[in-house]
Amino acid sequence: MGQYWKLVNIDRRQELRGWGKLGEVFFRRFDDVIELLAGPWAGCRIMCIGDNMGKCPPDVLISEEATEIKNLPGRSYYSDEDEDSSDADDPSKTLYRLSDWRYKEIESTEYVNLRGMVLRNLTKHVYVRRDVVIEELKRSGRGGDIGNILLTDICWSEDSSCAMMLDLSRGGWAGVVPLSSVEDEEEEWEDVTGDQVKLTRFALRR
Repeated sequence: MGQYWKLVNIDRRQELRGWGKLGEVFFRRFDDVIELLAGPWAGCRIMCIGDNMGKCPPDVLISEEATEIKNLPGRSYYSDEDEDSSDADDPSKTLYRLSDWRYKEIESTEYVNLRGMVLRNLTKHVYVRRDVVIEELKRSGRGGDIGNILLTDICWSEDSSCAMMLDLSRGGWAGVVPLSSVEDEEEEWEDVTGDQVKLTRFALRR
């Protein structure tokens, strides 16, 4: 049956809802996402999470956020289960559910000039060039944009069902930590555009 996915900004407590299954979402236009990345969401912790996500990757959440999830109502709140039973490991207490309860839905943003845009991972000190992504994906006959690159890297769920030929449920960038914990600002940046295009080209296969 699969699971449903959405994009969340942990720092701004905002989300893009109604995305549906990843195998459907991955082939949509990402204009809204790209403008958010180049505008108000720049430098934020962003994840695409499934509704069966389970726990977040280590160190993604600060202690206050983890506590907020822990303090969500447990399963006994919605059912006739014994209220005395422990819900410390309640699988329904997730970032996905917290975002349903507390995050604000965002629909659009103001126009942003995307010329020269790069997608950066501030934890890993790597970047992807949008102009090269568009050209290379167009050359392969599949189309796509840097939004596809983003989803290839930031999806997260302990449930691997994603309705795709390639399992994207545990993206390599999904463990990005808060910006305040990035210590080494002198570290050199690496251009990983080529590798990311290859992975995304494979993910775009139907």
